[in-house]
Amino acid sequence: MTTIDPMDDDAAANEFERAANQQDLGLVQEFLLFLRENKKWWLVPLIGSLLLIGLLSLLTTTGAAPFIYTLY
Repeated sequence: MTTIDPMDDDAAANEFERAANQQDLGLVQEFLLFLRENKKWWLVPLIGSLLLIGLLSLLTTTGAAPFIYTLY
C-alpha cells in the first residue's frame, strides 16, 4: 500500500503558481523553443519559404509590383 505525501501536493501547487506568474513567451521565441526541444530543424526552411512567398504576395499589391513581377 502506498501513501500519498501531502508535501507533494504543496510542491506541485507552488510550482504551478510560479509557472502562472512567469511572463509569456512571444510567438517567435516559443516556436524556436519548440524547434530546439523537439529537434524539428527541417521545419525552418519550410517556414522560411512560406514567409518569403507571403511577403512577395503582399508586395505585389503595392507600388513595388512592377519590380516584383520581374522575379517571376
